[in-house]
Amino acid sequence: MNFSAERRLPKHDLWIDCGKYYVRTLTSRDASEAWAGWMSDPKTLRALNSPPLTMTKKDVVAYIKNFDQRSHLLVGMFEKGTHTHFGFFRIDIDPVLKRALLFMITGPRKYRHIGIMNGMRVPFYDCMFETVGLRTLLATALASNYAMARFLRQTGWSLDKVVKNETKSHSGNEMLDVCYFSLSRDA
Repeated sequence: MNFSAERRLPKHDLWIDCGKYYVRTLTSRDASEAWAGWMSDPKTLRALNSPPLTMTKKDVVAYIKNFDQRSHLLVGMFEKGTHTHFGFFRIDIDPVLKRALLFMITGPRKYRHIGIMNGMRVPFYDCMFETVGLRTLLATALASNYAMARFLRQTGWSLDKVVKNETKSHSGNEMLDVCYFSLSRDA
């Protein structure tokens, strides 16, 4: 990344109202043992093709500190009424091309597949395009992660390509296909 372009990026302190939920910039005060446990959930590991991780609250604090909140943002998803933290977005920005690669994790299973992202996506995308100034959002999903691939396609993302045998499975010896998606500001 071009250091001078990265230096020109402002620090982002985001707070996005998403109806019953909100998204905001994470700080080390948000680290918790519950969050540390998210990466040991077999369903999460399978969807992300990640090896099992044993994390502690201290590991989560270190992870949060890796983000400069300029070109590498980490924002959490929270329930408004209870302020329960249930997931996060990692946003890696290319300031020259004005695009970002998004990663999302929903931790507790009770927050999955219940339509939360349907209410969050428009305010979140508006913030990425209007406030952060991006032109394009990028995402990847394993072809076997049907729920994520279907959600992205149904909400306006373009499936740009599927790369066969792109990555080796962390749970076996097979090679996995990866889908590459994009969402433009115009879309």
